[in-house]
Amino acid sequence: MFQLRPYQIEAIEALHNYICTKETNPCIVLPTGSGKSVVMAAIVNKWKKESPNVRGCILAHRKELVEQNARQLRNLGSDVGIFSAGLRRKDYEKSILFASIDSIYRKSGELIPFDFIFVDEAHRIPPSGEGKYRTFITGCKRFNKNLRVIGWTATPFRMGCGPVCHKDHILNEVCYEAKITDLINQGYLCNLRSKAGSRNPDLKNVKRNSGGDYITNSLARATNKDDVVIAAISEAVDIIRQEKRHAAIFFCVDIEHCQKVSRELQKHNIYAPFITSKTRPQERDRLIKDFRNGSIKAVCNVNVLTEGFDAPHIDCIVLLRPTLSAGLFSQMVGRGLRLFSGKDYCLVLDFGGCIDEHGPIDLLGENQRVVMATCQNCRESFSRVIRACPACGWTIPPQEVDRLDTIERERRMHGTKASGKNIFSVEPETFAVNTVYVEKHIKPGQPSSLRIKYRCGLSVFREWVCLDHPGEAGQIAQEWWKKRFQNKNKVTVNEALQNMFVSQTLLDYTKTITVVRKGKYFQIIGYNKSI
Repeated sequence: MFQLRPYQIEAIEALHNYICTKETNPCIVLPTGSGKSVVMAAIVNKWKKESPNVRGCILAHRKELVEQNARQLRNLGSDVGIFSAGLRRKDYEKSILFASIDSIYRKSGELIPFDFIFVDEAHRIPPSGEGKYRTFITGCKRFNKNLRVIGWTATPFRMGCGPVCHKDHILNEVCYEAKITDLINQGYLCNLRSKAGSRNPDLKNVKRNSGGDYITNSLARATNKDDVVIAAISEAVDIIRQEKRHAAIFFCVDIEHCQKVSRELQKHNIYAPFITSKTRPQERDRLIKDFRNGSIKAVCNVNVLTEGFDAPHIDCIVLLRPTLSAGLFSQMVGRGLRLFSGKDYCLVLDFGGCIDEHGPIDLLGENQRVVMATCQNCRESFSRVIRACPACGWTIPPQEVDRLDTIERERRMHGTKASGKNIFSVEPETFAVNTVYVEKHIKPGQPSSLRIKYRCGLSVFREWVCLDHPGEAGQIAQEWWKKRFQNKNKVTVNEALQNMFVSQTLLDYTKTITVVRKGKYFQIIGYNKSI
């Protein structure tokens, strides 16, 4: 048995209310390390108690995730089935089935119809085409047209494709999202500290793929150089020992790079075996087990321990893989967010320029880029705005401020189009809208309102539409509604939320928003202006 945290209870209530009141497919957004499998187990347990005959399938793309998710529900006393070749089990008759998508995607016709399907790491569902997830879900719908699909992810967007939720996608809207900043501040996730490497690879000539990230072969040529690897590992080892880190995970570019990093660590008397797609399953399981129990203090990997890897004792992340994907960056750093006894913080060593590219992990999704500085005394990474290193007190000298300004100006110049952002932060800025979330907002002692959230890339802006308020505020809100929905009738908040595709209608209407800073917050002052 486990005790649910407040945000986990909120997520369960939001999902349950959504399923009971809407007919579309929702997505739950919970940061890495926040107990996603616990929430899934709790909601399934709730539904089984209320409707003992309910049937469901929980999909994952790795056997470790399948096993982890099943374990949580089994801890609540439920009899669950497993369908995974990697786990050597194929149960057909269980009412709740935890399955590997690779093993089950062709088996929809051989299973008793499901009432719901959970998709863990839902950002992996392709927005179009076939694919294993779409093949399985489409097959299951042939036997139950009322099948509900619920997505679970820490990153509700897919690089090159935009949001995972859309009226024409399998998942239609986000019904609950917990912010990583809030969970860190509330003590539910581990605090992070970061240090930048003194030498990063030269990425000027690295090519990009159609999705927007670096092409692996091109990236490997820039990173898998003897001098680059030797310098990075030497510095990383010195910092790891100075900071007294006990469990480190190294993220590498490709197999050859991973092997070279492992060999270089061995020269420093650190045994860090490499795990890649070519590692035999039995060997991978053994190495992961040894790492988790502390027999191995470090491990190198390529795209194996990025998603679904649960080792709470990790207190050091070494980024040797540059990426333009905010989602991948979030997943890699997320391996160190879990709490663990005696773990004061997780140290992120960035040798790929990831923090400079994306900003601090707890500010991903905020509305402005954070320009980073590196302490010349202890290599701590911190926002240039605060001017002083939070770890040792070193102050950025005037000449370093000028140098950082030059770097930032040059970074802004790389592109096919001049930036449309204004030089003063108090001036209005216009952003393209990727998706819209709508929810009911209740403030004690006041009428309810609609809270509209516009996701613009990784930024989120909010506005409140006071449909239930009297006086001028209510009149403005009603005009707002009429303009977007071409509906002359007065509506309440509850009536507005009964519109199945209210989020999609607002997205179709709102191509851009224009915002201006008002103190700590932003106010939306215009819609559909050109960027």
